[in-house]
Amino acid sequence: MKIVCFGDSLTSCGGEDGRFSDILQVRFPAHVFVNRGAGGESFVEGRERIDADVLAERPDVVLLEFGANDWWRDERPYTDWAADLEDFVRRIVGAGAKVAVLGVFGPHRDAGGRMVEKTAATDERAEAYRKLEQQIARTYKCAYVANIQEHIIGNRCCWRDRNHPNEYGNRYVADTIEPVLEALLGSRALPVRKGPLLTLNDLWREALTLASGTLAVSDGEMNLTYGEADAIVRRLAAGLRGAAGRARPKVAVFLPNCLEFYMVYWAVMRLGGVIVPLNVWLRERALAAIIRNVEPDLLIVNGPKDAAPIAAARDSSVKAVFAADQGGAGAREYDELLVSAEAAEVEIAPEDPAIVMHTSGTTGRPKGAIMRHQDLLFNVMTTINAHQFSPSDVHLLINPMFHCTPLYSMLPAAAYQKAALAITAESAPAKLMETVERERVTTFLSTPYVFQHIANLPTLSKYDYSSLRLMAYAGAPMPVGLIRKLQEKFPDIELHNFFGMTETISMTHVLRGEDALEHPDSIGRLLPFVEAKIVDENGGEVPPGTEGELLFARENVIQGYYHDEERMRDALRVMDGREWFATGDLALTDEEGFFYVRGRKKDMIIVGGENVFAAEVEAVILENDKVRDAAVKGVPAAGARASLGELVKAYVVPEDPSLTERDVKKHCTERLASYKVPHDVVFLEELPRSPTGKVIKDDLP
Repeated sequence: MKIVCFGDSLTSCGGEDGRFSDILQVRFPAHVFVNRGAGGESFVEGRERIDADVLAERPDVVLLEFGANDWWRDERPYTDWAADLEDFVRRIVGAGAKVAVLGVFGPHRDAGGRMVEKTAATDERAEAYRKLEQQIARTYKCAYVANIQEHIIGNRCCWRDRNHPNEYGNRYVADTIEPVLEALLGSRALPVRKGPLLTLNDLWREALTLASGTLAVSDGEMNLTYGEADAIVRRLAAGLRGAAGRARPKVAVFLPNCLEFYMVYWAVMRLGGVIVPLNVWLRERALAAIIRNVEPDLLIVNGPKDAAPIAAARDSSVKAVFAADQGGAGAREYDELLVSAEAAEVEIAPEDPAIVMHTSGTTGRPKGAIMRHQDLLFNVMTTINAHQFSPSDVHLLINPMFHCTPLYSMLPAAAYQKAALAITAESAPAKLMETVERERVTTFLSTPYVFQHIANLPTLSKYDYSSLRLMAYAGAPMPVGLIRKLQEKFPDIELHNFFGMTETISMTHVLRGEDALEHPDSIGRLLPFVEAKIVDENGGEVPPGTEGELLFARENVIQGYYHDEERMRDALRVMDGREWFATGDLALTDEEGFFYVRGRKKDMIIVGGENVFAAEVEAVILENDKVRDAAVKGVPAAGARASLGELVKAYVVPEDPSLTERDVKKHCTERLASYKVPHDVVFLEELPRSPTGKVIKDDLP
């Protein structure tokens, strides 16, 4: 049979292959679904389309969903909506088709599973229209659903924004419609693309069920489908469990970007264990502190040259060290883990920990941020929303895999959408562009530092990068000149800035391409279901344009730090009966809702009693087209200027060799208060940066 879905934005939303009609098509493969939904339309526009979009299709069944946009527009009486609905139903039934009227104003299930009336996006008009809607369905003997969103109201994972479901939400919408269709079609639905997905292992298992033959991951010449990858993951999971001597092992990983890291990640998720990524730039002392904190069962390194983590594992809880490249010097061969047995499935709860990501380790006590499965699921939906990831994407994974973006976002989002990851440990721009061309990469997430080298690549034009649709950056300020250069060289590619913290359970802000030039130093606007505020020293919320400390709602941050509950309690502030996480970042907003991070409190420079934020001065310097890169820090004042306490010192990498210290100071004087203008300017060939692209200010001369 042919089923036409005819309605407004609730029929059309969900993204590529994510509309509820797409999901129903997979569940009812013997039938043909035609989606004629249109975003933002009301019955008035629907009247203009019904002949061509519905009746001309000669459907057997029509799923009819209108009313939400009429309610939002509030341009006509609800009785007019009902009159249009009745006209639609009469004409469709007259053409010999069956109709299911799909409503949105009916009751929904609360967190306890009880049916309750809607309290948002509803009023007396909506209630009156619902009664007429139900009456019309009864009169014409139509199937009727009072609220297709019955199961998703209040579930933040289910929405693109607060009004339109995403693909995950549309699974629940399809669940609501499914029994109606079973009765109308006389056939049973297949149990596929169902909710809920509660853990990362759920994502992986569904990918195997629906996309076993689809490319999952590539690393150089190695390409694996989801089915092929899973065959390795299953063997590796059994090996890890056996080596750890227990279920749910904690596995520390000290690896560069590689296929083995990917496999260990999914094997640990299959076991319901915890993965502990280790920054490959850390020294033995910092690594030992992390290992003491988490007490992992196993450690995976690249080879015997990784002496620091191997030494850190001695006299610890680590039962065995395995080397991905080659064994020796205290490390066993990785291949020993690829056993022929299979580990038994374990019951994993949404609140179980999945990743412990350390936010420090170079100095002081390391903080192990605990990411639970349910936190990662929310981040998957937020990431897809922010960057409009789709199942047809091929994501370039260049960011270090010990970092948040790969492990929180890219690996699980790709599995959820059954998309492909192209892993690379390369950093040379030519090698990266070769990978983009070879793998037909569509999304490229990295740091401004990497994109700067890409933009300056003399041989850029020789590569075919027509597959690229998105270049997104985070981790450092993006110079305006570099944005302009990227827009010039990649005119058809969307540019995004994005922001999040190790402690936030998702990306929090995104700055999309159209705003990049007007707000180049902004981290963007808040993403849906992320709440933040900026407060003064007394905890009062400050108005736009005023600097203060950035706080996130408790619901948007991790539950705590590993073995350090007190540290999270110390970071929480209670305001108006709610808990907020104090980030230590100084920030402000503007009237349009764009956020600007001025830097850490510790990065504030005090010049003669006045506060200077290093990030603000850096952003101004980077506005100069003759500047390629810049960093600012405070240095002790001496001599005649000793009374100032600190001085502003700028470190500049010139784009134009003619740039002088006078040019930099003049540029700043025209844009900053006098006490913020750098007292000294040092020119460097490049700035010292960490693997994540952040400037290591302690290494500045």
